[in-house]
Amino acid sequence: MIAVTFAVALAAFLLFAFATDRQHRARFGEALPARRQSVLRGGAWACVAIDFMLAVLAWGGVFGPVGWIAMLMAGAAVSFILLNFLLPDRANRR
Repeated sequence: MIAVTFAVALAAFLLFAFATDRQHRARFGEALPARRQSVLRGGAWACVAIDFMLAVLAWGGVFGPVGWIAMLMAGAAVSFILLNFLLPDRANRR
């Protein structure tokens, strides 16, 4: 269950990243339409809310919120590393 909470947190931060024009253009090679930006942000916030519920189910009502914050921080860190260091963007591909 802990791995699932981490995966959902990672998905949330990747969706937040792809909802920015810079990351979207770097990864997909096209401008970000306003409608898609809204959908990506909505999906990211939904993942954050689902992740909270999963964390409470995994760790209980007392430690669940603490685990939730920890998973969000881990998801943010891994998404930062993935997007900035491990996965090259389209502009740098040759």
